[in-house]
Amino acid sequence: MKWLQSVVIKLWGTILLLVSVVLIALTILLLEFFNSFHIEQERGHLAKLGQQVETVFQAHSGLEEGSATAIEITDIYGATLIATTKDNTVETNISEAKAKRIIKELERQNWKAVDGEEGETAIGNYETFNGKAALAYRAPFITESGSGTMYLIEQLTNIEQANEGARQIIQLCVLLAIIGTTVFAFFLSTRITAPLRTIRQAVVEAGEGKFDQSLTQRSRDEIGDLALAFNEMSSQLNQYVTDLDKERHLLSSILRCMADGVLTFSESGELLATNPPAEAFLAGGPVPDELIELFQTVMRKEKEMTVSFEREGRFYIIIVSPLLEQEEQIGAVAVLRDMTEAQQLEKMRADFVANVSHELRTPLVMLQGYSEAIVDGMTESDEATKEFASIIYDESQRLSRLVNDLLDLARMEAGYQEKRIEPIDAVPFAKRMVKKFKQMGLEKRVSFEVTGPDVQFEADPDQMDQVMTNLLGNALRYTEDGKIKIEITEDRETISLSVIDSGDGIPEEDVPFVFDRFYKADKARTRGKTGTGIGLAIVANVVRSHDGEVQVESELGKGSVFRIQLPKKQRKRTL
Repeated sequence: MKWLQSVVIKLWGTILLLVSVVLIALTILLLEFFNSFHIEQERGHLAKLGQQVETVFQAHSGLEEGSATAIEITDIYGATLIATTKDNTVETNISEAKAKRIIKELERQNWKAVDGEEGETAIGNYETFNGKAALAYRAPFITESGSGTMYLIEQLTNIEQANEGARQIIQLCVLLAIIGTTVFAFFLSTRITAPLRTIRQAVVEAGEGKFDQSLTQRSRDEIGDLALAFNEMSSQLNQYVTDLDKERHLLSSILRCMADGVLTFSESGELLATNPPAEAFLAGGPVPDELIELFQTVMRKEKEMTVSFEREGRFYIIIVSPLLEQEEQIGAVAVLRDMTEAQQLEKMRADFVANVSHELRTPLVMLQGYSEAIVDGMTESDEATKEFASIIYDESQRLSRLVNDLLDLARMEAGYQEKRIEPIDAVPFAKRMVKKFKQMGLEKRVSFEVTGPDVQFEADPDQMDQVMTNLLGNALRYTEDGKIKIEITEDRETISLSVIDSGDGIPEEDVPFVFDRFYKADKARTRGKTGTGIGLAIVANVVRSHDGEVQVESELGKGSVFRIQLPKKQRKRTL
């Protein structure tokens, strides 16, 4: 049982056992001492009594004459007297037959001389006295009538009674000593174990993470030193745990803020830790087989490896490195890098270079060709020369527009174009933009309409002019014998400007890409109608710089809707 393992019980048991052994040994020694002391006393008494009896026999000049007096003396002492002569005369204070039986038993005893006295003594158990112990004294005597041997026997009942009384007193003292020892042992144990229990409870709480504890030093002994040592240990542990928590939180924050995914594996391949990008990559599913195979290869070869693969339309590069602890490989860590955007940017860069090259080459070839024709004198008349010069002028204008659009787009994307925010009245602004295209609309039999409330909003007038010019120009380019409408709507915080045309429309597969640079719809279908391919990219950049959104809805053959949504109030920007 658990309580038997208590320090209190062990200490009490040890002290009690030690005291008990000492008291039992002392009791045995004391009882032996008292018994020996009383027997020696009785030996001396019997020797003196024997001398008195011998004196009586000598004073009465014979055994028979002094027997009465001798018997009287021995009766006073409670002893048995047996006196025999050489002629077998027996004088005794008991029956003669009993006396003879006692003499036979006495002859078998081991006799011992009495120190400083005449005669011998012997102790034994006598059948004559019902097997009880008795002390016998033997001494020769000489009288005028002859010589003989005198025996004095005294039962040890008084000594046994005295020893029994002493034994009871000693046992009582032993019992009181054990009780006192128990009380003292429990008191001492409690004084010792109480601070130990306090320290034990503090250790248990420290094991549960409560390191901010301080024990009071109640004594100057080893237990007090233990309390001080615990306080120092607790303080150091608290500091160590605090530092470890800070480091763990720092590492966790670093992992959480990393753009790359991190996966940590144990030696057996169990996934130990991930960060948000890695969790997004796994999407709640198992680790891909490609990554598991790479992990196994790294664990086998014990060196870093890198692979790239495609998953669900995205491109990844994974770097798996061995995880070492004291030169021992305990797992691996995988860094997952999403290269999709980088590849897309690279593709866009390549496409941009190709598109720019293509767009620049066409007008440059025409400029070069017609100019060479004029230089070489291939024109047959002034009219032909004028026609060639007109073509050269148109292509140069086209080239100028392309370069200007590219510069504007580059400035916008780099953030170098400053905005001059002013309040704009939506209806007058829309009507002014329609007025710019009215003559071109008459030529293509296209009518214009502005609908909606006259709402005021904040924006850069020049940039908004550029946006609406591009949208109306695109709408007019793909619309003939139709209608273009600018629809104005509002809600509590935003305004929407929608350019709605009834033109050719945009194929469904081209709609998501119309705001990309140099993107053009089906070249065969729009031959002769396309612009530079940068106008809608400029529109998207301007709208985003005004914290707005641009959307497109179109159906092939039924027209298109370009919707710009802007906040009525532009937020202030601080450096």
